[in-house]
Amino acid sequence: MKVLVFGGAGVLGSAIASALRTRGHKVTTAGRSACDVTVDFAYDTSPETYAELLRGTHIVVNAVGILIERGDNSFEAVHVQAPTALFAACARARVARIVHISGLGVGTGLPGAYLRSKLAAEHALAAGTVDYAIVRPALLVDDACPSTRLFKWLATLPVIGLPGLWHPGASLLAPISVQEVALGVARLCEYPKALRRTVEMAGPVTLSYRQMLANYRRNAGKGAALWLPVPWWLMKLTALLAAYLPQKVFSIDTVRLLQAQRLPQDASIQEGLHFKVKHL
Repeated sequence: MKVLVFGGAGVLGSAIASALRTRGHKVTTAGRSACDVTVDFAYDTSPETYAELLRGTHIVVNAVGILIERGDNSFEAVHVQAPTALFAACARARVARIVHISGLGVGTGLPGAYLRSKLAAEHALAAGTVDYAIVRPALLVDDACPSTRLFKWLATLPVIGLPGLWHPGASLLAPISVQEVALGVARLCEYPKALRRTVEMAGPVTLSYRQMLANYRRNAGKGAALWLPVPWWLMKLTALLAAYLPQKVFSIDTVRLLQAQRLPQDASIQEGLHFKVKHL
């Protein structure tokens, strides 16, 4: 198959492209830089932009996303306008399927501009005529992920803040490796029947935020630390201020997701991808 991967230079996008190539597919990557084709979702918000690029493409994967708005990189443009234009162009080009990367917690009613924009893109995709799969991954883990690097750094500090006063660090997570999600996306691309569904992907082990940091600390060879409870309101205020710093992952929305401790509701589809999916 010929697959076009948007966000192909990102951590997840590049892993998806690699997984697809390993499985014998012809892959073209598109993104702002370090890709086969230059596309910028902050500005390319017209279906006509994608017409020629989509010629002969069987599957489109959209792995573009931001957690913090900066300049022209707004949630409205990057998460809503550009994907909606892409979906319309895919319909005109008769693309067989779109695999769209969203996030665990989208569509659950949690507040936040990030989650609203991701949900708007999901609705636009579901309203179209092209077959689709919406992938909502849990916390991604990889040494190349900014969030993984942040957690590993926090775990080495002598004093570690834990969100929550009554049950500090108790928020549950189900981290999943980037490679595992990439493999799941590749199998969704290959699925021989119509999908038109949302797939939640999470790791096999559920652990608390404190347990995750404790594991990282132990692996780093560090001794005991002082675990300091931090009220959620202070975590959110810190996240709002951190948005002005040169970092990409610590935002008010990520704190809200941690507080809500979103876990997958149905793992049956994920299990099916591992054992039942065949090539087209």
